[in-house]
Amino acid sequence: MLDYNEVRISQILNPTAIDLGEYVINPFMGCEFACLYCYVRSNRVVSKKNKPWGEYVDIRVNAPELLEKEILKKKPKQVLLGSTTECFQPVERKHRITRKILQVLNSYKVNYVILTRSPHILDYLDLLKEGLCKKIYFTVNNFSKAFKYNLEPKSPEFRLREEAVRIMLKENIDVVPYFSPLLPWISDIEDVFGKFEQAAQVEFESLNFNLNNISAIINCIGQVEPLLGLRYERMLKDKEFYQEICERLKTDIAAKAKQAGREYRLYTHNFRDYFKNSYG
Repeated sequence: MLDYNEVRISQILNPTAIDLGEYVINPFMGCEFACLYCYVRSNRVVSKKNKPWGEYVDIRVNAPELLEKEILKKKPKQVLLGSTTECFQPVERKHRITRKILQVLNSYKVNYVILTRSPHILDYLDLLKEGLCKKIYFTVNNFSKAFKYNLEPKSPEFRLREEAVRIMLKENIDVVPYFSPLLPWISDIEDVFGKFEQAAQVEFESLNFNLNNISAIINCIGQVEPLLGLRYERMLKDKEFYQEICERLKTDIAAKAKQAGREYRLYTHNFRDYFKNSYG
């Protein structure tokens, strides 16, 4: 059962190493979607919580009023929303914390970039079209129902995410379909460029084998396809095999992009190294 808590915080604009803004805003702590591969599970602050990731959401009820005060003091030019939470998860429909934050940002003419995977963002088209939203990185993916059930059973359906991206693109909002995590032998990227013809480019990020819970992820893959589980175990331990599979992914995506005449970026994690927070 999900545990919802209304909390008050002392700061909402936090410095970030992600090169999409000077500060990051997270309206909540926790996420109802509870994706198994979410990198936030490895976050030091999250690891100190009493409940597992995906079983709680702290609602930062004073975030909008704090934001007004901090904007006047820090004068940010661009901020990032949603680095460690989903800003448009179901609880937002009740509390409207993200809506109030966007209203504040628009009012003070602060540019912002959004990370999301939620079709609920369509409820905010009126605010996004005011011109301060500079880019939305919208996480998409495509694999079988069995893998989705094991890896991200509570996340929005893939088709609903794809439709949300297309709707925003038609509204001239700058959306980057962000295909993540790219799962070898599992993710279907056959028509990924055709699905998002209006997008300036499509971006991809490979699965991070350095996550703290990578063994749990591989175990879930093995429950669906035992042979794939063994392949992932080998990728985890065998550097040459890991690099070989990564090169195959690069070649495959490059060929599809060339055939479609499209721009793309692919971010891969080096063997036993961490992804650098650098985006296009």
